Amino acid sequence: MKKIPLLLLSLFAGASVWAQSSSSEGYYNLTQLSFLIAEANEYSPIKSNMAPSVVNINGYRVNDYFSMGIGVGMTALSYVIFPVFADFRVNLSTGNMTPVLALKAGHAFANNKKEIFQGQYYGDYRNRGGWMVNPEIGFKVPMTERSDFLLTIGYWYQHVESEIKSNTGYYYAQTHNRVSDLNRLSFSVCFLFK
Repeated sequence: MKKIPLLLLSLFAGASVWAQSSSSEGYYNLTQLSFLIAEANEYSPIKSNMAPSVVNINGYRVNDYFSMGIGVGMTALSYVIFPVFADFRVNLSTGNMTPVLALKAGHAFANNKKEIFQGQYYGDYRNRGGWMVNPEIGFKVPMTERSDFLLTIGYWYQHVESEIKSNTGYYYAQTHNRVSDLNRLSFSVCFLFK
């Protein structure tokens, strides 16, 4: 499991270099830093009101208005999840300040052994992650001929499943299944290289 963050960081770095050196104008690389904001509670695997997330997307610009790509990332809840998703983007116009619609949808894998619900269960954890979706709206401003700056706001949904085999002191272990549906507001800063 420790190799996954190193793999994702390597993908981020390699994808950024690839996007900047690519001679094709159809390909792009987008790096996005987001803050996922909502009120936390004792039943949620997020213990703070703000969780950071970083994703990297490589894709293809079909024309000035539509692009699509594949992304990977890391989101820091009370444990780390690793989303893998499809990304679709629509520019509503062309110009110096372009309104943008975006949609990410896919699956997030969880840090398998992390104790999520501290103090509630004692035993072995198996965190499975789950489906995620993140629609966004924002605007894009050109920085150079081959790069843009984006600000977006959106809705972030993440389904998280965990299985806990409790250590009860008896000959058998009780199994508890926990499911959380996380709903958050996302604020994002993005850099796009084409």
